[in-house]
Amino acid sequence: MRFALAIPTDAESWRVVRRAEELGFSRAWFYDAQMLSADPFVAMAAAAVKTTRIRLGTGVLIPSNRIAAVAANAFASLNKLAPGRIDFGVGTGFTGRRAMGLRSDFMWPPRARGRAA
Repeated sequence: MRFALAIPTDAESWRVVRRAEELGFSRAWFYDAQMLSADPFVAMAAAAVKTTRIRLGTGVLIPSNRIAAVAANAFASLNKLAPGRIDFGVGTGFTGRRAMGLRSDFMWPPRARGRAA
């Protein structure tokens, strides 16, 4: 049986992940809730250099909040820190834009806006 944990993302998340690895957990998922928690890529990078076996993933990355090329580069960089241990979780998740009453589809997918004539 495998166990995983989902954790709020902050500067100390790596400590929880390291302890989870010691206890035999197989995966750690980092929240991507902009304006509510720290950047998941930074927290995942810290956990990557402090652990050796546990898989690290976004749970879930919110595409409307990210520029695709920048996110892809972040995942590639993480994969260099923790080869074969990075998981890409993507979905609608919670977006801070929605909480503020702004559009949640602002950047993804890119498309023309406006009224038809």
